[in-house]
Amino acid sequence: MSLSDLQAPGQPGSTTTSSPGAPGKPPRAAGPPRLYALDALRVVAALAVLLFHYTGIDAATDANWGVNQKNLFPSIFPVTSYGSYGVQLFFIISGFVICMSAWDRTPGHFVRARFVRLFPAYWFSIVVAVLIWRGIPDGQRKVPSVSDSLTNITMLQVPLSAQHLVGAYWTLWVELTFYLIFLVVLWKGLDYLRVTIFCWLWLLAGVLVQQDTDIPLLGIFAQPLNTALFVSGITMYLMYRFGPDLKLWLLLAASWLVMQTDLVQHADSLKAKGMDRDPYVALALVTVFYLLVLVIALRKADWVRWKWLATAGALVYPLYLLHEELGWAMIRELYGPLGAWETLAVTTAAMILLSWLVYRLVEKPSQQWLRKRLAKEAAYPTEHRNPAHRY
Repeated sequence: MSLSDLQAPGQPGSTTTSSPGAPGKPPRAAGPPRLYALDALRVVAALAVLLFHYTGIDAATDANWGVNQKNLFPSIFPVTSYGSYGVQLFFIISGFVICMSAWDRTPGHFVRARFVRLFPAYWFSIVVAVLIWRGIPDGQRKVPSVSDSLTNITMLQVPLSAQHLVGAYWTLWVELTFYLIFLVVLWKGLDYLRVTIFCWLWLLAGVLVQQDTDIPLLGIFAQPLNTALFVSGITMYLMYRFGPDLKLWLLLAASWLVMQTDLVQHADSLKAKGMDRDPYVALALVTVFYLLVLVIALRKADWVRWKWLATAGALVYPLYLLHEELGWAMIRELYGPLGAWETLAVTTAAMILLSWLVYRLVEKPSQQWLRKRLAKEAAYPTEHRNPAHRY
């Protein structure tokens, strides 16, 4: 959530004629130094997920509030119960921003940038989650084992079949698979044609997964719904960089068609878990997300220049990582003496404040240190680190 990769970089790359692009089609002029409208959408997505976890889960255990959220917040539940679809908005933006940030970068630079962006706040959230699970567990859910907790450090708990310390961590594995497969096209360098072909092939792979193929890697790297969302974001970045054309409109339409099929099926499957969501309300909501990002891609939101959105956007990743287990622990402690709405307000405010503190005191210093250290090591000649050259 990302989530983690959703820190909009500066300009989308060089706009000179030497910059890679579509044959005979130079990139458009550079946009604003930062896409503040994307920051705004990230904030909306993060708050939607937070409110979903606090007020919109009707099939959850009563361990946190002690009462079903549907009965506790009847006035806002019909809206916040759809807050989980903020994750789909995250994935669309992620496709857009990762393509933007990877343009004109080497694979090594891309990997280093993703590592620095992902792990400092993530590792801090693991420490917090372990303290909560061990210190103030809810008494109903299974406490993650020491081995599972250590496995979470790698962010590979899904393929290693380890329990998540925080439920929201599942999206980080989805993001990691996106980064890994995007490295394939990045390896040869990004240009209009290569990225477009990649999107079509990846979207097709996502369709093949639905045919019960015996190719296991497809199920990992081409999950139909998530693939369609990432592809839509990449496509809209291409529109932003090069301008819309028929090929990109067709690709965007194809991604939406694949998305809607799996999204409706997913909403139907939630009913079996006790979560009653109207699949076509969900589809309408995600379609609105497509349209909002498209407005940015077509440069119709360049007028949004409120600098405070950059700060708000920077809090999204730590807020996403911390709000679930820590927020629920606060709710368990505060609900009795304060009441429902007061507890919701205090917990939400506390999570935002803590996210700001983590951003300022954990993320920024650690990222600066890692960038300097990795840059220094990258610049240091390999032969000076090879023991064979010492003799």
